Amino acid sequence: METEVVLNVKLQELEEGGFLATSSELPGLVVQGRTRVEAMELAQANARILMELYLSEKLPLPPALRRAFKRRTRLVNMALPVSVPVPS
Repeated sequence: METEVVLNVKLQELEEGGFLATSSELPGLVVQGRTRVEAMELAQANARILMELYLSEKLPLPPALRRAFKRRTRLVNMALPVSVPVPS
């Protein structure tokens, strides 16, 4: 059985190009991508790996994850970034 967890992710544009995604709710989540979409995809994949590590090693979950696993709701609200072309 799986459950979905909604994490707040901070997406920062880097001066040298690309984007950095981090989350204060999941320590260790730090990824860099060439585009916003790539950074968010990498953040999602890495968040899953980190959560699996917490669970398999029986490490104490960060507070945001503890709350999410207690709720186990089927209704999830989340922000999904979508890139659209800018009209000329």
